[in-house]
Amino acid sequence: MAERPSSIDKLPQEVRDEIASLRGAGHTIDEILAALRELHSTEISRSALGRHIKTMEEVGRDMRQSREIAEMLVRQLGDEPESRVVQANIQLMHSFMMKLFIGDDEAIREIKKDPQSIMMMAKALDHLTRSSKTDADFVAKVEARVEARIRAETEARLKTVVKEKGMTAETATIIRNRVLGMKS
Repeated sequence: MAERPSSIDKLPQEVRDEIASLRGAGHTIDEILAALRELHSTEISRSALGRHIKTMEEVGRDMRQSREIAEMLVRQLGDEPESRVVQANIQLMHSFMMKLFIGDDEAIREIKKDPQSIMMMAKALDHLTRSSKTDADFVAKVEARVEARIRAETEARLKTVVKEKGMTAETATIIRNRVLGMKS
C-alpha cells in the first residue's frame, strides 16, 4: 500500500527547496520553522519538519554511500569513463539483485512479493545505461567544440604574431606543427 504524502510533501516545490537550502546552510529545525512562517506564512508542525529533515538526511547519506561504492567500483573496472560508470551501475544492480534473492529483511521480503518492482529496477538500470551513453556523447561533442574553438583562436594568434614579427611561412608551419602540435 502506498504511503500517503506528508504535510511537507504537499507544500509547493519552492517551499520544499527553501527547507533544503536552509538545512544545507546548517540551520536548525526551529530556525527553519521561523523562516518559513515569516517568508511563506506556512503553518508546519515541528515534528513534521523534523521527520522531513530526517528523511532528507537519510536519503543524502544513502546517495553518498551509493556514490562512494560506485566510485570504488569505477576505479576497479577500467579506463573508459562512460563504460566504467555503466559497469559500476551494472555491478550495483547485480549486487542488489543477489541481496534480493538471498536476503531476509522486511524490505526485501516486500519486494519479493512484487516481481514488477524487480522488473522496474531492471528497466531503471537500462535507462541509466542509456542516459550514461547520451551523457558521454554530449561530453564528447562539447569537448570537440571547445577544442575547435581553441584551435581557431590559437591559429588566429599565430597569424597575428607571424605578421607582427615578419616571420616566414616556413617558421609559422614549424611553430604550428612542432610547438603547438597542430596539423597544417
